[in-house]
Amino acid sequence: MRKPFYGWVIVGVSFLIGITEAGAFQNILSIFMKPMTHDFGWSRASVTGSIAFGSICAGLLAPLIGPILDRHGPRMVAFWGSLIVGLGLVGMAFGSRIWHLYLFFGVGRMVAVGALGLAATVSISNWFVRLRGRAMGIAWLGPKFGGVLLPALSQWLIMAQGWRMAWGTLGAVVFLISGLPALLFYRRRPEDMGLQPDGTTALSEKKPAAGDPSGIESADIRADDPEPVWSRSLAIRTQAFWMLACAHSLVTFSQASINFHIFPFLTDQGFSEVSAVLVLSIINIAGAVGSVSGGLFAEKYRIQSVLCVNILVSGLVFLCLYQTVLSGAAAASVVGMVFFLAVLQGVLHGARMPLLNVAWAEFFGRQSLGLVMGISSVLLFAANAVGPVFAALVYDFSGSYAFPFAFFVVLFTVAGVMSYYMKPPRAPLTTEAA
Repeated sequence: MRKPFYGWVIVGVSFLIGITEAGAFQNILSIFMKPMTHDFGWSRASVTGSIAFGSICAGLLAPLIGPILDRHGPRMVAFWGSLIVGLGLVGMAFGSRIWHLYLFFGVGRMVAVGALGLAATVSISNWFVRLRGRAMGIAWLGPKFGGVLLPALSQWLIMAQGWRMAWGTLGAVVFLISGLPALLFYRRRPEDMGLQPDGTTALSEKKPAAGDPSGIESADIRADDPEPVWSRSLAIRTQAFWMLACAHSLVTFSQASINFHIFPFLTDQGFSEVSAVLVLSIINIAGAVGSVSGGLFAEKYRIQSVLCVNILVSGLVFLCLYQTVLSGAAAASVVGMVFFLAVLQGVLHGARMPLLNVAWAEFFGRQSLGLVMGISSVLLFAANAVGPVFAALVYDFSGSYAFPFAFFVVLFTVAGVMSYYMKPPRAPLTTEAA
């Protein structure tokens, strides 16, 4: 009897890593923002700045982590990353000054998105090619599951025992979920276990070529491997790299801001905190459906076209959601429509993340994906940092989210059009030193 393909174990660990990563997401901090600003008198912009700090640091960390993942695999990166994130969240329970927020949450976020998220994405792309879409979709259920579980757990703990206990419990949970599984089960590539991507026929063993200029073992590069090997210098010379990085960054700028500010926006408009958390939960539950469906669409259709439709419709749905919330929280019909639009928003956002990650892997291959995505992360995390702060500053100045939310819709439109016109880069004929 044939053994199940070990790549699905990698998918399972990546799913757990995604739950851990969600512990440092915007919607988690948004749950804590009002009780903490009430106790300490902080502004929304100063709290949001910790996200910006963590994202900028993640952009500096990711280019260093990417080559490590390509050469040594994700196991130790994921283990130590999970430990640092957990300790950072526990540290929040003892914070009393604004720099504590930047240190504990900011550093935890840096590691979560700059190391853990990259480790999971690169691992899936290494283990799957033909089935990459569905594998990526299943793995990206993790952040969605975490986005449902962790905010609800945090809100319940805040109401029951206060925000400090909530931070401490959250930190312990996120480490236990993923730290040990990553240490025990993560592996670098199927070739290391005598396998091929997708679980096809085993490889014959090959020794590394002496003086390989790419820094990648020759056992990793098969003559029949359909995916190219890119160096840093070759990748950044391509138009495809910059178009995909820009489109991804525009979406990240907008979606990161929405994720953080949707909870305070809903409560500002009269929704109860429980209802607002329910909206967040609905978005993440629906995102789980979107994640799997997005992965399947990526296997069947042109990735650029699917991305274009997803991003354009996302902007339209968010515009409808914003206008519906403004119409009032009292009427049952309005609440029902908000929940319906939250479902659509969740499905689209859930599908988009595996689509973007599959696009990177399809464009640049799996052999040096950590390096390429690490470079692009400088732009992505800068966008992730600036977006929420931009919205917070506009709100603090004007008392309204009208302008930033409208601006996000425009950016969705621009990113959708860019996605449609992206073209895969021409495969390099030779490899250069990275």
